[in-house]
Amino acid sequence: MKAQIVPLPGLRRHTYHYLMYASQFKAVALDTEVDISQLLERKEKWKERGQRIGYVAFLIEGISKVLRDYPRANVSLKGGIQPKLAVFPEITAKFMINKRVNGEQIVMSGVISESDQKQVDEIQGTIDYFSQSEVEELQELRGVRLLQSLPVWLGQWVYRLAMGNLSKRNQMQGTFAISSLGQQPVQAFYPIISNTLCFGMGTAEQRPVVIDGQITIRPMMKLSLVFDHRAIDGALAAEILGKVKQQVECMSE
Repeated sequence: MKAQIVPLPGLRRHTYHYLMYASQFKAVALDTEVDISQLLERKEKWKERGQRIGYVAFLIEGISKVLRDYPRANVSLKGGIQPKLAVFPEITAKFMINKRVNGEQIVMSGVISESDQKQVDEIQGTIDYFSQSEVEELQELRGVRLLQSLPVWLGQWVYRLAMGNLSKRNQMQGTFAISSLGQQPVQAFYPIISNTLCFGMGTAEQRPVVIDGQITIRPMMKLSLVFDHRAIDGALAAEILGKVKQQVECMSE
């Protein structure tokens, strides 16, 4: 039997446009392992209060606090003959969610403005809002629905036009992004970026580690950082990742 050749389905078009746009970024990846013992303690305390807080919310909280000290990384670059750099005064987190539409699972995203000013339960509330609402009900995703309905050539033009507005790019792509495959047995992954910083979360699992010369078992998570080397250097990105690791490992209420 011959393969069936069909047009790209509408549900895949927003992802296609995103990836075509993201191909211009010069991505470099770093990773580290994070001891999440204190994160799990906080998670349990919130559970005792009757509220579920997910790993992503805790990481958004921690990353946002770290980025307060790194305004040089809270930027977005637009290339071309005369490259330009937007320096954003506010920290905006972008997170990914899996949604099921017409029986097909697709990835969409939401943003949290001034994420460094929000408590972890507020962050979780925004994630829940996007996760639990139907795609058709979310006004924040009306642009995605438009891209899914347009012919590919027109959707590509509309997407690039929207992303070309450097001063508003943070409203669509965040000043940093975070993506997780931790619900699957994936130890590490390195996301495709559409802005300067994107963190990737692997699964949390018990692993042997050496502490004070002794082997012990701790809950560990692989955390990656993919960054746009046009906008920042590796030394700064490595420092940020190290500070995020410290922030997560020393979490307290």
